[in-house]
Amino acid sequence: MPRPLPPIAALKAFCAITDTGGFGRAAERVGLTQTAVSHQIAQLEEWIGGALLVRGRRGATLTPLGASLHPAVSQAIDQLERALHQARSNISSQTLTLSVTPEFSSGWLGQRLKDFCQRYPEVVLNLTVTYRRPDFDQQDIDLAISLGPETPGLVGEPLFAEEEFVVCAPKYLGRLPPRGAIASAPLLRFAGMRHALLDWQRWYEQVTTGENEELASFHIAKAVADGPDFDSLEEMLQACRQGAGFALVRTSLVADDLQKGSLVRCFTEIQPASLNYTLIYPANALKRPVIALFRNWLIAQRTIAAS
Repeated sequence: MPRPLPPIAALKAFCAITDTGGFGRAAERVGLTQTAVSHQIAQLEEWIGGALLVRGRRGATLTPLGASLHPAVSQAIDQLERALHQARSNISSQTLTLSVTPEFSSGWLGQRLKDFCQRYPEVVLNLTVTYRRPDFDQQDIDLAISLGPETPGLVGEPLFAEEEFVVCAPKYLGRLPPRGAIASAPLLRFAGMRHALLDWQRWYEQVTTGENEELASFHIAKAVADGPDFDSLEEMLQACRQGAGFALVRTSLVADDLQKGSLVRCFTEIQPASLNYTLIYPANALKRPVIALFRNWLIAQRTIAAS
């Protein structure tokens, strides 16, 4: 049978004496009396079968045997402590903080979070709803979902390859004129559309090509400025469902409305979204099981939505 290893307390006492240079200071470090530390070293030397330390007037010094043993023991204790603390942290830490934009929070994600909470009731999920790009070094954030390009030094997983298009209420669709329909209803916008005019302008440039060139005299900037301005995406979409006008949207934010038929695409013109929603996190974040859990759930929900 293999010989049992010496107590971990004896190994820690040995390293503490080596680091501090004396039994008294080592005793303070490990929280024992000096007598107890001496006893631990005696046990270790008996197990090894040779002297590891020499007491002197100026403290304790390593014997050649102790000097050869110390680096391996010190490294092993450090690795063991890190592994144990990480394991305990993984088990006890079931809190996740997610930074997400207001539209994505109230739209696509908000309609699916109930599923996550029902599946994993032990996880405490905190949402930080903001347009600001996440700063993982300065903020207490585990994951972020944001519009924009990838951030150097962070992992970025695009969630969707989206399109931008115009929607309206189903009852509006049958009343649209065959030509120049964009001028027949107000153009809606909301406070979060920081680039509302630019987005509408990019889409409008497609409408005014070919057979629709007669719309070139339509002033898109004035139409956007004159259109109703809502506080949030959901308020704008609700007004659009009730027939208040046209809304320029992206795929993920109205996918459920289109499926239910509460909103319909009212023009054939579409364009790829200039920015897409991306899941962002530090390179080592997925080592925390709760973060990996949410990430995998999110990717699975994306796959379900696309099927």
